[in-house]
Amino acid sequence: MHNDQLPPVTSVGETKIYDYDPDLSSHPIPPHLHAIPDQSETKVESYLVRFEQLLNVIFRSIMLLTCLGLAALVFAQVIMRYVLESPFTGIEEVSILLAVWVYFLGMGYATRQREHIHGGIVSLVVKDPQKVAYIRFTGSIICMIAACIFGYFAYKYALKEITKGRVSTNMRWPRGIWSASMIVGFAMMIGYFLLETINEYRGLRKTARQRSQDPLPAEHHQITSQHNSQEV
Repeated sequence: MHNDQLPPVTSVGETKIYDYDPDLSSHPIPPHLHAIPDQSETKVESYLVRFEQLLNVIFRSIMLLTCLGLAALVFAQVIMRYVLESPFTGIEEVSILLAVWVYFLGMGYATRQREHIHGGIVSLVVKDPQKVAYIRFTGSIICMIAACIFGYFAYKYALKEITKGRVSTNMRWPRGIWSASMIVGFAMMIGYFLLETINEYRGLRKTARQRSQDPLPAEHHQITSQHNSQEV
């Protein structure tokens, strides 16, 4: 087969299958979405956004320091075990403590940045942007409910560890320090999923107001513009 007989090849950048999913692609690509509203509608909301930004700085600093401490502990354990031949088992407990805090804080931070794993199959089936927005809104509610359920069981487990006064084997530290990371992580997830749901609900209301002000569908304007361009 000659080159002139080959079927036309569509560039990856010109594909249209993800046009209605702003997290995957668009033309042009929108700024990265996150759970925090870009603009505050009330004065109280502006104070809440500033408070959240302060918490975000605190949590990010804790994650950074925890990661550095975890790396230092692992390095020290390697030196003590293979160089000094005198390992200290308490380092393993502290490493697990730092690891679980990094994990659950990272879980909440990923929810804030909307970096958690999610699929884009909806945009392959549904082509109406408004329907996709409704599906995403429903998905955020389901995720928030699921986080509440898992957070409830995590809270019960952590409360049991704290009230019974259980301690670790080597360091004799309260095991509630380990379990408290789950409470903080799920609380962050629930809060950010709630903010995400509120943002998507506002977007739906805004789109509904725009459609009520402009009763003609977008396809009508597109056909009209194409007809006018042909006449010219």
